[in-house]
Amino acid sequence: MKKAKIFENFGLKVLAVFISILLWLVVINVSDPVISTPYSDIPIVVTNADSVTSAGKVYELTSSPTVTINVSAKRSILDSLSEDNFKAVVDLKEYDAQTGTVPIRVESNKYSDKIESMKSKNETADVRIEDMLRKQFVITPVVSGDPEEGYVTGDVSTAENIVRISGAESVVSAIRKVTAEVSVEGLSSSINTSVDLRLYDEDGELIKDSTLTKNISTVAISVQILATKELPLKFSASGVPAEGYCISGDLQADRENVLVAGKAAALNNISALDISSAAVSVEGADKDVEVTVDLTKYLPDGLTLVDAEETKLVTVTVPIEAILRKEFEVKKKDIRMQGLPGELEAEYTGTVQSLNIEVEGTASRINDLTIDDLGVTIDWDAYVNMQKLDALTEGTYRVPITLELPDGVSPVREILVSVRLTEKEK
Repeated sequence: MKKAKIFENFGLKVLAVFISILLWLVVINVSDPVISTPYSDIPIVVTNADSVTSAGKVYELTSSPTVTINVSAKRSILDSLSEDNFKAVVDLKEYDAQTGTVPIRVESNKYSDKIESMKSKNETADVRIEDMLRKQFVITPVVSGDPEEGYVTGDVSTAENIVRISGAESVVSAIRKVTAEVSVEGLSSSINTSVDLRLYDEDGELIKDSTLTKNISTVAISVQILATKELPLKFSASGVPAEGYCISGDLQADRENVLVAGKAAALNNISALDISSAAVSVEGADKDVEVTVDLTKYLPDGLTLVDAEETKLVTVTVPIEAILRKEFEVKKKDIRMQGLPGELEAEYTGTVQSLNIEVEGTASRINDLTIDDLGVTIDWDAYVNMQKLDALTEGTYRVPITLELPDGVSPVREILVSVRLTEKEK
């Protein structure tokens, strides 16, 4: 089979192609033709900014801060240049107020006299010029996260309270809040740190504008982390109710405990929060007394309430009732004798065979009281101790009656009976 003609003298043909390329390269290098090359990411440099700032205005480059350029020069020149040799200049003296643009001029710091042309792909840059606004803002500390269980956030403070900001009026006037934000997630001890200031508009959106000038951009912030402890509340009342009235039961509060925070040493020294009796006065009261107590007034130094706005106020109720009297007739024979020696016997003197016993207390305590509830007794042991006697002997004694009354009920007056003791016949 005959070879295709293309393969005839194949080696000579390859050699001819190689020689042609070589000759072309020689010609190119000898002639050094002018060619064009693009360079990207060339930074824009603003000049004559004082022409704007001296008039109390500010400027902002609103288009891209870099451009792509095309450079034409001899090949030998371009081979020794790079992006670092170029910059795109925007001269604010050439600002066109109608279009809001400034022409872009490309400059080179090398072979500028040997470069045929330098042009930016974008012929102009967009520039916004506005009146400058200076304003000061309060720095608001913002704490996020939750400390370790059993701990709460205490006092929060910043080293600086005010920041002064200047910049374009449209941007500065949009600022509604300046914050110093710090997280306390999982912490069990106080912290001191430095954080960046953050600017927010009225919608709570973060404002990011590199053209703004601040007298401080960061601030030192301190956050106190405190231990907590739940304390029982103890109340008492002061004063005397109106005549014929009394406190008829325990004081009742709408909260029995409160969570406090402080340093460990302060918490270890307290087991309950005692509220001064002066806070709950029943002076002259003839009905239930209800008092709102501010717990923060009774906290020891170094302690604070957790969630104070919700827990500092406690409502205390003191039940007040009218004092009633009730009279019972008790037969002498029904009075129990207690502690009488076995060799003695007792006999009531006089002809009256019963006693009138009057007790007083609140309606809720006294209305259902019966004679069986009185526990009328003569306690001879107690009498001997009270009179400091060595022993009971024959004779006549004026002995007090002892009553076993429920809480809140008391005798109106002391009741004495005359009893004659004699020895039993043997």
